[in-house]
Amino acid sequence: MPLEPVESQSREEIRMLQMERLQVALNRAFLNVDFYRRRMDSLDLLPEDVRTLDDLRRMPFTTRMDLAEHYPYGLFAAPLRSIVRLKITNPMLRERGNPVVVGFTRHDVTMWQSLMTRLYAQLGVTDRDIVQVAFNFSLFPGAFTFNHAAEAIGATLAPSATISARLQLQIMQDFRSTVLATTGAFALHIVETMAAEAVDRRRLYLRLVLLGPDPLPEITRAYLEHGFGVPVYGLYGVNEMVEPGMAGECPYKSGMHLAEDQFLAEIVHPDTGQPVASGHEGELVLTTLTAEGYPLIRYRTGDVTVLRDSPCGCSRTLARLGPILRRTDNRLSVRGIPFYPEEIENLLREVDPALDDFRLVVTTSHGIGDQLEVLLLRESTRDYPGGGRPQYLEMVRSSLRRALGLGVRVSMVDRDRVPREGLIYKTVFRSAEPFRPA
Repeated sequence: MPLEPVESQSREEIRMLQMERLQVALNRAFLNVDFYRRRMDSLDLLPEDVRTLDDLRRMPFTTRMDLAEHYPYGLFAAPLRSIVRLKITNPMLRERGNPVVVGFTRHDVTMWQSLMTRLYAQLGVTDRDIVQVAFNFSLFPGAFTFNHAAEAIGATLAPSATISARLQLQIMQDFRSTVLATTGAFALHIVETMAAEAVDRRRLYLRLVLLGPDPLPEITRAYLEHGFGVPVYGLYGVNEMVEPGMAGECPYKSGMHLAEDQFLAEIVHPDTGQPVASGHEGELVLTTLTAEGYPLIRYRTGDVTVLRDSPCGCSRTLARLGPILRRTDNRLSVRGIPFYPEEIENLLREVDPALDDFRLVVTTSHGIGDQLEVLLLRESTRDYPGGGRPQYLEMVRSSLRRALGLGVRVSMVDRDRVPREGLIYKTVFRSAEPFRPA
C-alpha cells in the first residue's frame, strides 16, 4: 500500500507539523480546561509563547494523579453534548479512590480508527483479508478499534470475543482467517491448545498475528511464531489516551512507528524529568496534538523505552518506539489486565479487616504474566468472614474476579511460607522442554 504523506515526510517537516498542531492543542487546553489554564497563568505563559520543544518543557508534567483528582469531567475540553464515547479505566487502576474517565468526540473516534487503519496498512492487511478479533471487549474497550478499522479497509471481520481457544481454532479453520488480533497471553493459550489437540498449523490460513495491548517480549514472539508459523507483530497504546493505534510495528520489526502527527513524544529521565539523548532509554512522555475531548499535555506514561528517529527499512520516517523495558511504578499486568497491588490490598482488607499479610505471585509464561495467585496469611484461631475456611476463600476469589475480570488462585499459607520480597513475588514458568527456535 502507498504510504500516507506524513509517513514519508522529512524529520524537519514532521517537527513543523507537530509545532503547528501543538499551538492548536495548547489553545484548546488553555481556553477550555481550567487545570491547564491555571498552570499556564502561574508560569505567565501563553500558548503562542510555545514555539519549540524547549518552550513546551516549561510546562509541568501531567500525571495519573492529576487525572484522578479531576474525576469525572474536570479535564474535558469539550461539552458533554459533544462527547460520543466515554472510557473508564479499570477499577484496579484508581488513584486516591477515583478511576480515570476519558472522553472522545466524534472527531477523536474517527482519528483513532484512522490510526488503526494505518497500522493495518503498514502490515499489508487489505480488503482481501479475514480479520479474527479475539479480545474480551468489556476488559479492553480499545478492541472495538480493531473491528472498526478492519471494516474501514474493507476486510472481512470475524469477531470471536471471549470464546474458548478450541472454538477460536475452529473459526480460524472454518472461516479461513488470515489475521489474528488478540492479547499475548491468549495467543499463548491458543498455541498450547493447538499442541494439546494436535492441530497442525498448516491447516490454518493465517498470514500474521497482531498482539496488544501489553508489551511483546522477544521470547514470546519467538515462541508464537514457531507455534503459528507466521510473523507476530506488536502495537502500543496508552490506557489514558488511546489503545490501540498509537504506535505499531512494520514488517521490519525494528520498533513501533509512532503516530507523530497526533502525538508529540519526549523521553525523560524517570527520576529527574530531564530529557535524555536520542537513542537512550527513559520514560515516555506524550502530548496529544489533535484530541478534542481530552487533551493531555506532557503526560507521564510510566513506560520506560527508547525513541529512535533514524530511517527504517520500510521507508517510513515516523520515529519508532523500542520495546517497553519496564514501568516506573509497580503496576502489574496479567493476561492483558493492568492493576496496582495497592488496589488488591484495599479490596482484600475490605473483605477481611483481620487479614495479617498477603503476597501476590505472578507466574509468567514466555515473558507474559498469565496467572495471579494471592497468598493469604491469617491467624487460624480467628473466625472466618462468611463462614468456614472454604467459604472464606471462595468469597475472596469471587471478589477478586469481579474486580479484575479474571480468575485468581487464592491460598492460605503459614507465616514461614510468605515470601519476603514485598507485596509482589514474581515467578517464571519454565516448561519441562524449553522452547528452542529452529
